[in-house]
Amino acid sequence: MKPSLVILDLDGTLYSSTATTLGAVERAVHDFNEKRGASVGVPTQERILGAVGSTREQYTAKVFPELPEADRGEMNDLIWHWERELVDGGKGCLYPGAVDMLEVASGEGCLLAVATNAGTGYMNHILDYFGIRKYFADARCAGAEGTTDKGELISRILENLGVDPLHAVMAGDRITDMQGARSSGVWAVGCTWGFGSKGELFAAHRFVDSFPELTELLRTWP
Repeated sequence: MKPSLVILDLDGTLYSSTATTLGAVERAVHDFNEKRGASVGVPTQERILGAVGSTREQYTAKVFPELPEADRGEMNDLIWHWERELVDGGKGCLYPGAVDMLEVASGEGCLLAVATNAGTGYMNHILDYFGIRKYFADARCAGAEGTTDKGELISRILENLGVDPLHAVMAGDRITDMQGARSSGVWAVGCTWGFGSKGELFAAHRFVDSFPELTELLRTWP
């Protein structure tokens, strides 16, 4: 039976945020240092991108572990400011084939949803800037839901839309997506084009290397 619900992660799955994330952190560090007279260094690209998929609070702590906890909120706000500016400046993009997949799935009667650890403002900005909110029956993020558990987000989406877990798929690029899918009883599809390696996605039931492959997988499921 084809899935009646496909839940998608945002960063690294729907949205290619490498350029905006790197740029936002670099600019945030510059602004923070200028305002505070501080000398915080710009983290390595590996550290910046390796933390993508965490909640906003977790992200800042992982990228700036040396920064006092009292200062992390300000750095977080600066990063979000520059992410928004860079998205509006056209520096980010959806992954190739994403919109086609959304069109096909929704056109064939499949429900679509977003489950992300990103902040509420960030999630809403991406969905609205790229004009894809119309495809989604539900969109939830960790901060607004008061949880750091991707499985909890998935379970709330299932309950809201009245979908049996066995008829749902979670597609994502990080281990938290695969663990969340497993813990909530839905099928886990590892998307290899994002921030996580195929090894990180070991818990996936299936793997796809592109959105066209995901579209075909959903058509021919199981």
